[in-house]
Amino acid sequence: MAPNTQKRAAAKFYQEDIVQRKDDSKAFGVVLRCWQDAEDMPPPGDHVDPLMRPLVQGEVGVSYFPRPVREIVSEDVLELVDRMYQPGDLLKRSVDDVRSGTVTSAHVKARLEHAVSGQPIPGWKSMDEVESAVEIDMGEYVIYNDWVGQVCNNHMFDESLVEVPGGNLVRLPELSARLAVGERGPDILPQPMSSVSGILGFLLGGNRPSDRDTVISVKHTVLAIAWLAINQSLSPEEAQSRPRPQRYWYGSDLGKLTTITRRAEEGMRVGDRVKLKAGGGPVTRHGRSTDYQGMIEVDTLVVQETRTTVDVLWQDGTREIVDAKQTVPYLNPDEYDCWPGDHVIWKTEDEKRHVVVQSVNAQDRTAYVRVVETGAIELASVLELDPHGTGDWSALTPANDGLGVRRGDFVFIHREGTTNGAKAPMVPRIGEVEEWVREAPTVGPNGQLGGWRREMTEIGTRIAEQRGKEGSIEEAPLRRPQKGDTSLNWFGEVVDLRLDGTIEVVLPNGDTVVVPLERLTRLYDSVEQLEDMWGDDEGTIEEGDEVEVWEMDQDGHWVEGTIDDDDEWESADEELDPDDSMEVETDEGGDWSPSNDTVIPPLHVEPMAVDAVVSPELRPTSAAGGRPDSPDVPKDATDVEDVEPATQDALADTPWKRFEVLPSAPVDHAFYNTTPAQHTRQFMARMSKEYKALQSSLPDSILVRAYEDRTDLLRSLIIGPENTPYEDAPFVIDWMLDANFPQTPPIAHFLSWTNGNGRGINLYEEGKVCLSILGTWAGDKSESWSASRSSLLQALVSIQGLVLVKEPWFCEPAYEKLRGTEDGIVNSRLYNEKAYVLSRGFVRRALEIPLGGLEEELHWFYYTNGKLRKVLNDARTLIEKSRATQGEEIPEEDRERAVPRLSSGGIITLERTLAKLQALLDAHSGNSGSSAEIKTR
Repeated sequence: MAPNTQKRAAAKFYQEDIVQRKDDSKAFGVVLRCWQDAEDMPPPGDHVDPLMRPLVQGEVGVSYFPRPVREIVSEDVLELVDRMYQPGDLLKRSVDDVRSGTVTSAHVKARLEHAVSGQPIPGWKSMDEVESAVEIDMGEYVIYNDWVGQVCNNHMFDESLVEVPGGNLVRLPELSARLAVGERGPDILPQPMSSVSGILGFLLGGNRPSDRDTVISVKHTVLAIAWLAINQSLSPEEAQSRPRPQRYWYGSDLGKLTTITRRAEEGMRVGDRVKLKAGGGPVTRHGRSTDYQGMIEVDTLVVQETRTTVDVLWQDGTREIVDAKQTVPYLNPDEYDCWPGDHVIWKTEDEKRHVVVQSVNAQDRTAYVRVVETGAIELASVLELDPHGTGDWSALTPANDGLGVRRGDFVFIHREGTTNGAKAPMVPRIGEVEEWVREAPTVGPNGQLGGWRREMTEIGTRIAEQRGKEGSIEEAPLRRPQKGDTSLNWFGEVVDLRLDGTIEVVLPNGDTVVVPLERLTRLYDSVEQLEDMWGDDEGTIEEGDEVEVWEMDQDGHWVEGTIDDDDEWESADEELDPDDSMEVETDEGGDWSPSNDTVIPPLHVEPMAVDAVVSPELRPTSAAGGRPDSPDVPKDATDVEDVEPATQDALADTPWKRFEVLPSAPVDHAFYNTTPAQHTRQFMARMSKEYKALQSSLPDSILVRAYEDRTDLLRSLIIGPENTPYEDAPFVIDWMLDANFPQTPPIAHFLSWTNGNGRGINLYEEGKVCLSILGTWAGDKSESWSASRSSLLQALVSIQGLVLVKEPWFCEPAYEKLRGTEDGIVNSRLYNEKAYVLSRGFVRRALEIPLGGLEEELHWFYYTNGKLRKVLNDARTLIEKSRATQGEEIPEEDRERAVPRLSSGGIITLERTLAKLQALLDAHSGNSGSSAEIKTR
């Protein structure tokens, strides 16, 4: 399919933007959802929450304040009031700008009004003039006895005072952090029902919800703390003497906790509750002096409107203070993006070096880097820089660690003279989330919560019940770090990355220290761990999982569908007798025995309809000679140089055979060392069918090899299709069929040869092949593996036709909606350049290191068939065009090319590879002294 080149309008708003309705100057809101967000939404239907229906381009979901109204509206009815950023966030001047920056700090001014009375405070107040009115909030850290902990979502038990009509105060205890001072409405108090009993019913008395109910005080009476890690500067003996602290904190124990606030939380956001540090603001009084708590004075203010400026460090090393509204969030950074001060690995084909980025030319995709070992400043292609540590830098380093640190990270500081134990620039991260934190909410038959939530509720309810009585528990205020206190100097927040590789860290007492990277360990907090835990499961279907299938019925309504999935795989144009379908042909006079099920019976090939194994949308079209071709298959994949077009007889004399059964599996097969499964008679019958389909229906650019001694293994070679960034490159995937095949999909392992310099879309560095048909991505059931409808042929054609495509960046589900937008066009272009340059390296790898079972085929294809010459000439032509037209608009005739031009950084990396490929061709041709350009045929 030809790409949609028509540009679509860029998004006007992003999540957390503060907006105002054009038709109502008093209607402010915060954007919660945008059409361009990466999210998986349910199919259209009836939703209780008005924000939960799928969005179309140009729509946003907004929550207004102070009135609790939520709606989806067109972007055209809103205007931007402010844009919120935190230290470490990425941004650009515009979506089509290739240069990006990182926020080093944010400065917010706000208009305030009294939370209860609504009385405005004159002028704009800065962050230095206010402080939070909330003692501690969800996500904040606490320290006790050298341990760092975190208050997670709903790990608070609150006791609120609510003023009801008539001026009476009602105490409302609940396991929640849902209420804030000044909130008003009929949803404050629970609705009267039989379950509202016991202490809660007693506290509420006869009061019923009213639209005049107003929250005037909120107190966190019980905290559940997830303790993550201990001070890393302690000796092993000292650490051993400090056991993990208790889970629940209340009463006087709260005064033993020291709170640590992120710099990001010190900024003001619309809806935040704050107080003036100097006092003097409006105060309201509530209750009666005769009540046990006496009169309650409220001086809490609420943020109504903000103006934000940000300090930005741009990739080229310049720093600037800009109005946040004049920028856009950088939501889809390129995997090679890096910024001054970043610790990265410079990977060339011959070595890997730890370097610190000095500046980046985003247009040219080059960077000046400081080599840590020598101190030298050198120019590098960003395509050779690994900012994430995703390759094979160190097999001993845990995969969940990363390179360097980022602004906004919280870190432990090791003692002088010691290190974090990792090989720089790797920085380990620590933080153990206890099992109770991961518990899902449970409710018993009596409506009571279960697990730790029940324990916490019982503690909080008991405290509320005793409030005002003799022996009641009173909460001590939480501690704040004090200026000059050095007791917590082993923990802090990263505020800047210096060009010499050292790190600036702000300590809890406000002091800033400069520390070498080797003395830091990053805190892996509970929020991040829970996000990673959910993210690990995303898109993967486990065996036995139920997959929802949504279909449109004949009336145009979305319904949950069902698809029959019989065990037997049948062709569309034949009916098989159940008994006949299980028979496997053997040698004359020989019997197939299940005790020897790793030996394949001799294959008798008969023509089999392609329709039997390939779904309509993936079905190959027949070429003139009857040979099926998959989408975008290179037409010249088997053209032999300097000879007439090959006939079937001529091709029979070449090693380029689409399907072949070899005597034994190669030792370099990814699954060679696995234990062969004891396959059944049914498995062997199925494999006979699979082999027939592969023999008759594979396109010429896909080769498959099976093995007599391991019927559970296969190896496939797919040649990258024409006019894609993968053109003429070899892609090898090893396959294993487990004992449950075909009830479970085949297991694939992609042989990645990128030298650790970047992952692919759907084809990952570690070997994962991400496709619905393989069960590694959760599509609907019609796209998933089915024993009765799916086949190995379909899986192979899916990879070539759906993964190795002209614009692979859009194959990521979250990015498809960005096709045609400036953001999508820029990111797709950058990705295609990377894919093209790295896939030239695949050619080198396939020729330098023989690939078991495919050596002759690859030699014939690239040397005898002239494809290596074509790869070299095509790449050099592209380099010449790129240099000759640098900075100019791409001519019309080249715009439909998958890779119309290369950046300077792309050229640097590609020329390294071309030199190696030319040497291989010269050695094969017996002309090692010549590196002259060879003309195309």
